[in-house]
Amino acid sequence: MPSSLRCPVCRQQLISTDSGASCTSGHSFDRARQGYLNLLPSHKKRSANPGDSADMVQARTRFLDTNLYQAPASVLEQAVKNSTAGKTNPVVVDAGCGEGYYTARLANVLPNASIVGFDISKVAVQRCCHRSTNSTKTQWLVASVADIPLLDNSTDLIVSVFSRVDWQEFARLLKPGGQILILGPGPDHLLELRQAIYEDVRSYPEDKLLEKLPESFELTKKDTVSDELYVKGKQTIMDLLAMTPHFWHIKPAQREKLEQLEKLNCQLDMRLYTITYQSSGL
Repeated sequence: MPSSLRCPVCRQQLISTDSGASCTSGHSFDRARQGYLNLLPSHKKRSANPGDSADMVQARTRFLDTNLYQAPASVLEQAVKNSTAGKTNPVVVDAGCGEGYYTARLANVLPNASIVGFDISKVAVQRCCHRSTNSTKTQWLVASVADIPLLDNSTDLIVSVFSRVDWQEFARLLKPGGQILILGPGPDHLLELRQAIYEDVRSYPEDKLLEKLPESFELTKKDTVSDELYVKGKQTIMDLLAMTPHFWHIKPAQREKLEQLEKLNCQLDMRLYTITYQSSGL
């Protein structure tokens, strides 16, 4: 277990035990049989089971296992290697890791790194453990981006793939000069999917994420990640829908229309932002 974990109750360092982890104040957390630690106290949950449901996690797993998202995965792997080059034992955190598709790939290309993947969805983290049963260097956690159970100045790199960004928490975690890699949608991401659902389709706003970038962070690189997706089969198309915010907003008639499709040619348009932490204060 990475030595950088902190107690979500008193914020003291967590020390590994035979059954899980504990702090000097006496708070202890048992490791689940799948291998993860649940560091999301019940009083910090907004619902009984926050995050993606089991059905959504299964849909995401099925879709990502088709490797239709090979292009962004490969670009992210190279960016992670670039960001950690020259570091002997970097600490890399996947914030909002979902079911662990990208996290497991990063662990494979960073043999000397300590990897922490966390998500607010317990069923997603359970799937992470199943995906990386042979990995001994990745610590899986149930935790929130708003209160990350890691010590201050403990992290070399944070990865955020289509997940929530909390600048204050990220600044607290990062070492000076540490970086964040954020993968998010470009203006025309999954345009054809949206056109199949809605009558009026607008482009996503470009670089909206950067509007609230604190002064202590600097955008050092921006890459466009593009590809053509050839999605075959009703199940795979609906699995793709389940990975998007449209899953929550689609109307029954729109869903029925989408379920009639046997194939969908769809463009992938993403942006990968490399952001460097410049100082110790916000």
